[in-house]
Parts: sequence; C-alpha cells; structure tokens
Amino acid sequence: MYITRKWLNKFIDLVGIENEQITIALNSLGFEVDSFKDYSKLNDKLKIAHVGNVSPIENTHLNFCFIDKGEELVSPIVCGASNVKEGQYIILAEPGKTISTGMKLEKKEIKGKISEGMICSLEEIGINVKVLSDKEKEQIYSIKSKKDLYSLIGSETALEEIGFLDAVWEIDLTLNRSDALAALQLVKEIANYFNKDISDLTKNYKHKQNELSLPVSIKCEKSIEKYVKTIASQIVLKKKILSIEQIKNEIYSNHDIWLKFNNVKTTHNFWLDLANVIAIETGQPIIFLDPKKLTAQLEIRNNKTETHQTNLQLMCENEIISTLGVDFNLDFLPTAKSEEIMIIYLSLDPIFMRKQQKEFNISSIDLQRYMKPISSRLYNLAENRVLYWLDQYNIYESNSKMEIFKEIDEKQTLIEVELEYINKLIGIELTTKEIIKLFKTLDFKVTEKNGKLHFEVDQYRRDINHSADIVEEISRIYGYDNIKSVPPVIVSNYKNKNLNLNLQYQIENFLVGLGFNNIKSYSLISNELMERWNLFNITYSIKLMSPLSKLREVYRLSLASSIIETASLNYSRGNRNLKLYEFADIYNLKNLRERHLAVLISGDILKQKSYNLDIKASYQYLKGICDEILNHYNIKDNDIKFETYENVNSDMHPFINAKIVIKNTLIGYIFKLNPRFEQSQKLDSTFILELNITKLQENMNSFIRAEEISKFQKTARDVSFILDNNQKYDEIIKSITNNVSFITNIQLIDIYQDDELKKTNSKSISVSFEFNNVLNQLTTQDVQIEWEKLLDNFKKLKIEVR
Repeated sequence: MYITRKWLNKFIDLVGIENEQITIALNSLGFEVDSFKDYSKLNDKLKIAHVGNVSPIENTHLNFCFIDKGEELVSPIVCGASNVKEGQYIILAEPGKTISTGMKLEKKEIKGKISEGMICSLEEIGINVKVLSDKEKEQIYSIKSKKDLYSLIGSETALEEIGFLDAVWEIDLTLNRSDALAALQLVKEIANYFNKDISDLTKNYKHKQNELSLPVSIKCEKSIEKYVKTIASQIVLKKKILSIEQIKNEIYSNHDIWLKFNNVKTTHNFWLDLANVIAIETGQPIIFLDPKKLTAQLEIRNNKTETHQTNLQLMCENEIISTLGVDFNLDFLPTAKSEEIMIIYLSLDPIFMRKQQKEFNISSIDLQRYMKPISSRLYNLAENRVLYWLDQYNIYESNSKMEIFKEIDEKQTLIEVELEYINKLIGIELTTKEIIKLFKTLDFKVTEKNGKLHFEVDQYRRDINHSADIVEEISRIYGYDNIKSVPPVIVSNYKNKNLNLNLQYQIENFLVGLGFNNIKSYSLISNELMERWNLFNITYSIKLMSPLSKLREVYRLSLASSIIETASLNYSRGNRNLKLYEFADIYNLKNLRERHLAVLISGDILKQKSYNLDIKASYQYLKGICDEILNHYNIKDNDIKFETYENVNSDMHPFINAKIVIKNTLIGYIFKLNPRFEQSQKLDSTFILELNITKLQENMNSFIRAEEISKFQKTARDVSFILDNNQKYDEIIKSITNNVSFITNIQLIDIYQDDELKKTNSKSISVSFEFNNVLNQLTTQDVQIEWEKLLDNFKKLKIEVR
C-alpha cells in the first residue's frame, strides 16, 4: 500500500508536520513503513516550455525542435522521443540544471545541431521505470492542465503542475488491517494521531438524484453464489463532451503521476485509470460500463477451462465483459458519445479470489482488494468518491439510486467493555473521557452506559469482534511508547533440578520428534576399532585383562564405530533408511567417564510417494540438527567454529567433515563416511555427528536471561553478495556485523550459483537483516546509518555486493 503527502494534504492540514513525523506515526500505529521517497528533492526546478517547430534530422530518429521558454529567443533542442510534436507543453531541463539521474545538463552539439537542454521523460525526472509502459519509456511527458499553460511558459513550476513534487510512503499492511487497502482509512489514522480534523468534500457531497433505472439486472450462477458477497450498481447521467481527451486536464495528469506513485501502470484509458484511483482510495474495485452496449442480463460465472479451474467472469450473454481482477473488454467502456454510465460494485470471497490470483499469476489493484478480508459495504464509500471525481472532471449530471442485487448480512459490530477490564489488561489507569477522546476521527462511536463502555465499531473494520480486540485497539492508539513497562512479580520456590538431565530429555524428545530411533550398543569393542575411531585423541584407554573375545577387548573412546555397526546390521536386514541416535558414556583412566551423543542418518530421510517427496540424507540436514542441539545449551553462534578435520581415518570422507570447537575446546565431529567404506558396509550415503556432552555442559551458558521482545515495528533490509567457496559464511557474517547496532535477527534467504559463478568458484548469498530496538522506534535514518556501516564492512572485506 502506498500513500502520498499531497493526497493526504487534501484531507488533513499537514502544516508543521514533517515527513519524518508521518513515518514515525505510521510505524507507531502498526503500519510498517517499508520505504520512503521524497520526489521533490530529485531534480532542480524545471521549466514549463512550449514546443514550436519540429524538424526531423535526416538519417536519424532525432528531431530538431525550437522551444519557447518565455524568453525573447527560442531555444534549439535535439530530441529523440517518438511523440514530440508542435503545440505540446513540456518539462524543460536547461543547461546547468541537474535531474534525478544525477546528470547535469550542458549545451551540446548533436549531429551538427546545437542542443540547449533536454525535454524530459518521466523516467528522467525520477519515476520508477517498472511503472512505465513501453511507450512512456521512449516518450517525453506532455503536460495537460485546465490552467492557461501558455501564461506559465518559462515558470519553474513544471513538476509542481503535474503533481510530481510529492513524498511517498510504501506501507506493509498486516492481514488484520486489510481495511487500510482503502487509503481513506489511513487518513483517519493519521488525523487521529496528530489530533487533526478531516476535511473530506466527499462525505458532504450532494447527489443530484434522478429517476433513472438500470436497463439490465445482475445475477450470479448458483454454483458460485456463496463466493459473491455483494452486487450493487447505479446509473450516472453524463454531461455531453466532445471527446475523452477534452477531460484529460490537470486532474488527469495529477492522477497519472499519483497512480505511478502508487506503483500502478496507467492504462491511458480514462475509465480504467479512474477505476484504479477509486479502488486505491476506497478499497472498492469498480467497473464502468456503457449501459446502451448491454444486450442482455449480466451474470457472474465461473467459466472453467483446461488451464483455469477458477475463472470468475462478468458476462453479457456469451460475451466476456471482464475476467474479474485480471482484464477488461474495452468495447463495453463508456465513450464521449455515451449518455449514461453504469457503475458496478462487487465484493467477492477472498479465499476464492486468491485461487483466481494463483490461476492467472497476476497482481492487479482490483485483485489485491478482492482477495483480502475487507468490508462488503465499501460501495457506500466508493459511490461518493465516484460521483465526486466525475463532477471534478465535469462529467457528472445526476445519478440513480443504488440498486442492490445481492448482499450478505454484515451487521454493525457492537462491543461492551468494562473500564476496569481495559485498565487491567493495559496496566494503566485511563478514564472514560480519555478513551472516548482516543477515537476522535476513527469512526468509532463510544458511549458510557451503566458504568460500561459501549463501542460501535467503524463499519469498515472487520478485525475487531470482541472486548480483547478493543483493548488492543486502545493500546495501539494510546501508543505503546506511552505505556510504562512494569516487570511482572514472579514468586518461585526452590527445588533441586538436574539441568543436564533435563537437557538430555529435551534433546531426546527433539530427535524422536524428527523420527529418530534410540539405540543401545556395547561399550566394549576391538582394540583396532578403538584406535581407528579414537576421534578425541584419548590416550588413557581401559583394556580388559582377560577379554572373552577380540571383538570386546577394550572400552570404546567414541560412539561412532558402534552406531556404524548398528546401521550396517539394520541395512543387511532390509532396513535401509536409517535415523539413529545414542546417548552413552565413554570410559577412560584419566577423566574416568564422559557423556557422548552419536547421531546417524543414511538413505532416505523422508519419502512419501503420495506427495512425491524423496529427501536424501545430507550433511546440511545433520548440520541443522547439530545447530539445534547446540542451541539447547544456550551457546552463542560466535563461540562455535566448524573447522576442517585433517587427520581423518580411511573410513571417513576426506573432504566432507568438520570438527566442532567451542571456545578452543573440541566438543565433537560431523562427517560423511568414505564411499568405499559405505560400500563395504553395504550402506547408502551415511552421515554421523558425535558430541562430547560433558564438554558441552562445561562450556554452556547456564545463565539464561529472558530478553525483552520489542514492542516496536521491525525493519528488514536484504543484501546479496558474492562469496568465494573457500570463504566461511559464519566468519563473514561476524565480520560484516561488527560495530553494527540494532540487528535482532539474521536470516539466510538463498544460495545461488549459475555457470558464471561456477567458473569463478563462487556463489551468490542472499541474507536478510532485521533491525529493531526495545527502547524506542527506530527511524528510517537510524536504520540507514547502521545499514551503511554494514555495507562499509563489505567494502573493507572486498566482497562484491550485488
């Protein structure tokens, strides 16, 4: 969702309110600001100018133009745009002016012609190229206005005239606030935050009602009736106009830029663009039709095809008017000759429309609203905005009554709450008067009866249904910053507990939950096996004086050989997909006794034919299990190192292995078996983890402190960088986050390697960094400062950021 300052200023007096304050307000109210851009600072002041003579330059696509910029002499300019023509009013950047691209204009000679400046396109002044059509990318921008533009020639107001000097916020909406897909809902929130009145011409707009009636009715086929919540329609009598171009004045130009600020490609069709404007403002998708073009009753059908099982369409007999949210048949739109305009308002089931979105793999303004849980009564709000804008375009004559063909029973939400209950949950003492004042512009009617507060909820808010929701809403509006944090009083009774044993039980439950089987094996093995698998280099082994067999002559010094033996035995008996673990003691003459854990995976980790799942054992899977076990012991990532183990025995893979070190103490190994050894044991790819639990317990962080969860909005920034295959991800992350504050979470998003990266023995890593603070709301500037530190650390390490 996007919102712009100029649009807000139509409803709220923003004098004295800085852009940064609005960002803070949105974040504080629960609307996370993903990005902010001030377009007024992208360019120098650019002039309005008039195109005079245009002459093609021979053997080129260029034109030589004479431009009137309000001076005695015209200025020559060479222009390569395909649409430049005489009589246009254009945006002129003169020599000495700097535009959004950073280019400073100079007088130049091009193809033997002197060019004094540049006629600007939208991309050149800073509009995102993603919202430009192919034509707009190649064309200059022609200014349209109902003002006398000739009198403005030479004035440095070009960007102001087209509504470009604006600031834009991109807002991430949570699902419960889908109502804010109507920008007018955000107006209420911001006005309430700054204690401002809302000046809304739409609310008090006086309709001129006529006796017109709809020429056709609208129905939906029975199979999809439950997916259509509301069908409403009305007729507007249109004033006579010469052409659609006649109404494309200053308002249309501003709408064109405003839609682009809202990340919407304009269609350059007046009716489709106006429909998008209404949908963004009110949250209600609308359809404009010429009723004289309708030959039969309209019907909403799900016209299934081989490629689309969900294909909701508005039909007129066998003609498709619209695939809802996807496309529109332009033949049914009003024209300059149309005498009437039919307007259709639909509310559809969001789950059904999410299927439609997936079927067509498209995201449109309408679909974004059809597939979210918003009010089915938004046509009341949309009607006012439609008639208001038609009047602004000097099209509106009068309108018929709204006719409702289908409507679900969406009652006003009424909630009764005791004041004591509110204050108890929030933890502060608010009076009834203070609570009523909190909802000044939010369309909540709050009254007090018999010591209880009665709330009539804003009819467009579908997320508030019971007393707890009201308490949450009061907390949000009051401001979490203003609620003093009070630590809870916890009374505890002393009781001896064996923490280490509890941790072992937790780890066992974790492994069993993943489908691992617990095994018990002999502590006695052969001397040859003991020496080969003495991974921890223990020199004080315990040998039996009179062993019964050479297979059982010495106490083992690791669990690896025993768990491999168990796996081989299971494999020989047909059990090929193995997930095994064992907690057992290791005995020696020096340390006497140490607790170890061995984990083995082999073959298929998960295989379900019904879902076509076949996940093989892998080093990465076992490494994930290792990380989770270490987390149980509250060991910080910075204290853990996975180092290549060079003294491998012949049964271990020479390259796929690592020793695990914590604070310079060896606590375990993770490795793959040598493929030749696997074949000799008749095993598939097999991976083993062994941890010295006793050493792990000695190095664990036993002081567990509950960390406060931030009540403020988090901000995430993503970065992709090139990493040599020999570089270690953990070490790089530690280095680049050095001296960077407020990072609360680091998430590895993706690892990518194409043919070019393979050639350089490198890969692309994508990582997301989350910034937050428990003390206050981070501003965009706060996050940007820390982000720049992180990027500087990349430069110091000479790591390429993509």
